[in-house]
Amino acid sequence: MENKIVVITGANGGLGTVFVKKILELKPSKIYCTARDSKSLETLKAMSSLIEVIEMDITSKDSINAAVAQIEKLDVLINNAGVNSNSKLFDDSFMDIEVNLKGTMNLTQALFEKLKNSKGSVVNITSILALINLPILANYCISKSALHSFTQALRAEFGLFGGEVYEVLPGPIETRMTEGSPMPKTSPEDIVNAVLAAIKNKEFEIYPDGFSQMVKQRLELEPEKLIEDFSMSLQA
Repeated sequence: MENKIVVITGANGGLGTVFVKKILELKPSKIYCTARDSKSLETLKAMSSLIEVIEMDITSKDSINAAVAQIEKLDVLINNAGVNSNSKLFDDSFMDIEVNLKGTMNLTQALFEKLKNSKGSVVNITSILALINLPILANYCISKSALHSFTQALRAEFGLFGGEVYEVLPGPIETRMTEGSPMPKTSPEDIVNAVLAAIKNKEFEIYPDGFSQMVKQRLELEPEKLIEDFSMSLQA
């Protein structure tokens, strides 16, 4: 990240804030921090003159275009913004798809030429639930699964010009999004440290915590049993 220009979406969230702090330590040339409400970024802006705050709603193409117009050059895009509607399959909620998939796709497309010019990198924060559906959070899982597929396609596109695409597939993280969840959670600091270390080592699929590593292993060794276990969430 040294001397790089970085965009971090959802920078006001628990994970986003830690990304900002940790990347500042790596001496970037600039960090653009985005969120739907720029006032929520005032504390981050006060941290360093290298931080520039941009208000952006990734579900709005007009908002994306206005934000992108403020970014002249770009080396690294961290697609961290996301939501979890905590909805089951037929709860008539499409918020997860609108934000996690469509919003991320639209922003990445809008910044594509800037990233292409710099042979830049994209870091997509998906979820270990991109690989297996937890039915109690069905719509969140569906959106992350689609984002996982988008990331694979994006990696191929970036490979044509020497760019890099990383995917982070964490388990539950100690943030507002997982409040009340009984599952074991990893601190945002541990997640970000693992992600930055993996990027340094050119590891393009990143499983940054014990839970995500456990699920990945079980998907390889006993996928049917894991699917059965996860389906029990509907009976809890």
